[in-house]
Amino acid sequence: MRDRTRMGGSGMDKDWTPDIYGDVPVAYAVYKLLFAKDGRTVRDTEYVFVNEIYCEMAGVKKEDLLGKSFFSVYANGDPIWMTYCTKAYQEGKAFHDCIYAPEIGHWLDFTIMPLKIPGYVAYTFTNVDLDRAQQLKMKREYTTNDVILRISKILNGEDDYETAMNHALRELSRVLRPDRLYILETDRKTVSNTFEWCAAGVKSELATLQQLDYAKYIGGWERFLETASSVVIDDIEVLKDDDPVDYENLRRQGVERLIATPIYHGGRLIGYLCADNYEWDSRVNTVAVFETVSYFIAAKLANHRLLEELDHLSRYDTLTGLRNRNAFNLAVDTLMQRRGAVGVVYADVNGLKEINDKYGHRAGDEALKRTADLLADCCGREHAYRVGGDEFLVLMPQVARHEFEARFAQLRARVADDVSLAIGADWLADAAELDEAISKTDRRMYRDKVAHYEQVGKKELPRHEFYLTVKKSLQDKVNDVKIE
Repeated sequence: MRDRTRMGGSGMDKDWTPDIYGDVPVAYAVYKLLFAKDGRTVRDTEYVFVNEIYCEMAGVKKEDLLGKSFFSVYANGDPIWMTYCTKAYQEGKAFHDCIYAPEIGHWLDFTIMPLKIPGYVAYTFTNVDLDRAQQLKMKREYTTNDVILRISKILNGEDDYETAMNHALRELSRVLRPDRLYILETDRKTVSNTFEWCAAGVKSELATLQQLDYAKYIGGWERFLETASSVVIDDIEVLKDDDPVDYENLRRQGVERLIATPIYHGGRLIGYLCADNYEWDSRVNTVAVFETVSYFIAAKLANHRLLEELDHLSRYDTLTGLRNRNAFNLAVDTLMQRRGAVGVVYADVNGLKEINDKYGHRAGDEALKRTADLLADCCGREHAYRVGGDEFLVLMPQVARHEFEARFAQLRARVADDVSLAIGADWLADAAELDEAISKTDRRMYRDKVAHYEQVGKKELPRHEFYLTVKKSLQDKVNDVKIE
């Protein structure tokens, strides 16, 4: 403080005038404006006065500023400061703003005002790094939550499974701007790439990353999860020595860095959400987005798998793995509508009840599974159906007669060796008559069963629909059998 005294009626008074350099509690600077040729636009400024706090904030001594131009001190200074000077000079009033000053690396809340002396302006500055950091943190959290909310709506919307998953990856790509964004699914034995988004010019890996050995390709990622909730690899070179297969696979793809967040369901690892060569965005918490979105993806994957399992159960027999009666009925309807040639085989296990009674149901189940495998080998698993307890049917669409007869002959030859079956067959040129052909093969199968039991000396046949209703007429009708 400067101490000045003056004489007054009551004696000596002290008039305390502040020392502008040391006492003003904010950074303060006065600049002389240096104009462009038009005399109105400020192209640079010259330091006329700076106080102590300004020097401390800028990290520059007073003698290194006074008499120097702004751009001579800060060669890469932001031209926006000249814009503020021009605005204050031309409009003759003060302005307030808050911006980041790259020259000194701080967020500054400032006011600029023209001085009474023409061609001069004064700035006051306040360092608001902490305030700005809090604001940015809040904004980052808001932006992060907004991204998560948008993706959760996509995954829980009305789009079908594949559309929703691809849409979610596309939305994520807008935030991360990676080369490739993808989902790996695994049972921890193999791993497959099931969904991906690729940037322009980036090669798809969807076809190549299928049924890979989990332990060799990405098993090494688990060591990262021992200390972190996501796999964040800033440089794949860290994999070179300990995880060479994964390293070579990533290097082949041009991957330099990646983030992979595990996808869990029921406490079990079922996949990873991954991004190759992503860009960090200060506005978004990338790891938080990935880890939260992974929960929604896990639910989507699990729900889809459940629906697939239910659909599978509705169309497949759990014991033999063949398609069941539901699938058979659908196939019949489809074939009759599309027409065309079709070969039909009807098969029934001989003596299944006796096998169950004598050796137990496990032995009976083995007989059924051997029957299924035999039909699959001779006719194709995709054409075979288990339609009842011991009944099987085969529908071979678009098959030539000679090929079908060869397949049936092969089946007939193997029946005696593999499992005892009663079988009947028919080939028709037009599937429009498929219902009748199925009935015909059923009758032929029953004739084969009659012959089997006569050969083994059994007097009474097991319960059978045709045996109870049309035994006598059936035997008369099957005398025209041509395919044996």
